[in-house]
Amino acid sequence: MLKKWLGRVLAGVVVILLLPALVLLLSPKPALYSQYLQSSAYFAANGDLLSLRLAADQRYRLRLPLADIAPALQQATLLYEDRQFYNHFGVDISAVGRAFWQGVVKGGRRQGASTLSMQLARLRFNLNTSSFSGKLQQLAYALYLERHFSKDEILEAYFNYAPYGGNIEGVAAASLIYFGKEAQRLTLGEALALSVIPQNPNQRSPLSTKGEQQLELARQRLAALWLQYYPSAEPGAAQRLSLPLKFYQRADLAYAAPHFINQLQAQRQVEGRFYTSLQPHLQQRMQQLVTAYLRRNADKGFSNASVLLVKRSTMQVQAWIGSADFYNAAISGQVDGVTALRSPGSALKPFVYALALQQGVIHPQSLLTDLPRRYGSFNPENFDRQFVGPVNATEALINSRNVPAVQLQASLTKPDFYHWLKQAQVPLSYNAEHYGLALVLGGMELSMQQLVQLYAMLGNGGNWQALQWQAEPAAAAPQLLLSAEAAFLTLDMLRQHAKPQAGLLSELTDSTPVAWKTGTSYAFRDAWSIALSGDYVLAVWLGNFDGSSNPNLVGRTAAGPLLFELLALLPRDRQAEQRLFTAGSKLNLKQVALCSRSGELPNKYCPQTRPGWFIPGVSPIKVSDVHRAVPVYTDTGLRACNHQPPQTALKVFEFWPSDIARAYQLSGIVLTPPPAYQHACTGLSPSSQQAPQIRSPQQALTYQLGKTAEQQKIALQASFDGAVTKAHWFIDSRYLGSVTPGETLFWQGEAGEFQLRVVDDLGGVASLRLRVQ
Repeated sequence: MLKKWLGRVLAGVVVILLLPALVLLLSPKPALYSQYLQSSAYFAANGDLLSLRLAADQRYRLRLPLADIAPALQQATLLYEDRQFYNHFGVDISAVGRAFWQGVVKGGRRQGASTLSMQLARLRFNLNTSSFSGKLQQLAYALYLERHFSKDEILEAYFNYAPYGGNIEGVAAASLIYFGKEAQRLTLGEALALSVIPQNPNQRSPLSTKGEQQLELARQRLAALWLQYYPSAEPGAAQRLSLPLKFYQRADLAYAAPHFINQLQAQRQVEGRFYTSLQPHLQQRMQQLVTAYLRRNADKGFSNASVLLVKRSTMQVQAWIGSADFYNAAISGQVDGVTALRSPGSALKPFVYALALQQGVIHPQSLLTDLPRRYGSFNPENFDRQFVGPVNATEALINSRNVPAVQLQASLTKPDFYHWLKQAQVPLSYNAEHYGLALVLGGMELSMQQLVQLYAMLGNGGNWQALQWQAEPAAAAPQLLLSAEAAFLTLDMLRQHAKPQAGLLSELTDSTPVAWKTGTSYAFRDAWSIALSGDYVLAVWLGNFDGSSNPNLVGRTAAGPLLFELLALLPRDRQAEQRLFTAGSKLNLKQVALCSRSGELPNKYCPQTRPGWFIPGVSPIKVSDVHRAVPVYTDTGLRACNHQPPQTALKVFEFWPSDIARAYQLSGIVLTPPPAYQHACTGLSPSSQQAPQIRSPQQALTYQLGKTAEQQKIALQASFDGAVTKAHWFIDSRYLGSVTPGETLFWQGEAGEFQLRVVDDLGGVASLRLRVQ
């Protein structure tokens, strides 16, 4: 009688169940993950977790394929939750019957009859299963899932939806939080622990001491059951399963390279897993070294630093230190110094030299003049407030002389420096006139990552490329902004920059070739140092995010030593070093002997030469005429008009352009002039070896007259051949006056447009159009 009654009840349940189930079965295939919000999980290049960020609904949740879940976890979960999973159709009739008999008929303790398919239905469709109708809904949806998905797809979805205590959902997030590892690397003991949590996540969560105790009791019960179903041939398995487990908390989650992760998250809005290019060992060691360096130099007021390391060939970020201490509010530690806009000081100078090399203004040994010079109202000064006179381009760059750099920027055209920086995606908020010639001296702001992208061009054949964040870099088309020849020559010039010497750095500085440059911003607010070594580009910044000044914040002495300490951490790659500093056969470069004094091709009187690079067809290369043979009477030592051996002998003297001769004089270098003529020479037709060059005023500038007579004066200056003794200035057809080489003539300016002309006594002429308002 009882059996008939039970049969009718079960038949009624089946009929009631079939009606909604039939409707669902005829419905289209559902999307298992349509409402599935994932956390953002960032991993280092070696797979270590860097950071796990909450999903939009403030839960930790990551989707994981079934193949990436440890087999032991799958087996333990099926053993504990649903042993007939692969045999039933979503509803385990025998389990339902047992639960109904035990809980309804006998009135005993309620038993669970939910299959994994039913549990997934409840989780996926957010069902309330506390009522009888809710249970029927759950059964119907389980059949619906079974109709459209395979068993493996359902099992995978269950692991991704299952609750594991608190706001932790899915086995991937649970494994990372509780055990600090991926789900495929779980031990058997850890797998058993995770298997029992979803059945009662509130009571068995290891997030509390009581929950961890309840979890351990349930795990030991499952361990006993496991050993019955899977008797292990390995000795000691039972003892190992009885050992307590170490659980981590949410507060223990990795939070490495926070500035890097914050920037990545702001740029990409990552949901799910993101495998970065960051090298955790280098990141950690560099962070430690920065901390130690600042501690050693605390008496100098150094409290904050930023570091960026990039692999040049791929542009992948290897280490990113936004500040010395992310959690230190006293130094505004959460500000990211890698992305913050700061003045670069002299760190931009190499690119003015590179453009000057590319445009044929100079070659590496070209002689420049470091002398006081006026550009309208702008009077550039050097860092040391002194002028060294004549200096070749390489020395001017590595010694960071301001005046030659400004002179070169003024000479750039198509593109000029401003427009070239715009092409390199440097943010310049104002027009070119706003920055003027102070641009090369750091009269603007850019970020460390932008500076590193510029320096990487020097080692990448002049190609600009964006930074890469991923372990597998995305293909990106490079943008050629410098010729490969100009990039290499600039790099070779920077390689000659003397390195700081210290005991710990002696091995690196003696053996590792490094091209590097420093920068110091106005009023000592920022100290920079950037280097290319092997396949790396490394940048270092020291300063204060509030912009406060510190006279010790000098690029070479503050950032330079830290730069080389960090370089010592990098693995040596001698092949990469050789490739970086060797001119490839495809480059249009030639190395020849140049006159050591003039930097030009030697004539037969040049006493000493040295090798130098130039770009055929581009570089301004000519035969030097500085050294000239002068006939001198052997008995009196005075100069003769003509060479008449044996009464005269040829003696070599240096005939420098007047501005360079003046520069030597100002710098304390005494040049031996040729002797005076013994007799007045007639019938000679001297001609200027070098035409005059007007230095002031500038051709491209429009001059504004001041209010006073003194402010209306315009300085007329020119450089003359070394043999010139007098020159004459003209404005249109009017004669203004005469000067000796090195002398300045002042003209009382007037509004209008004029033809300015200077003629020397050897017949050399120079002129320009002058605009005055």
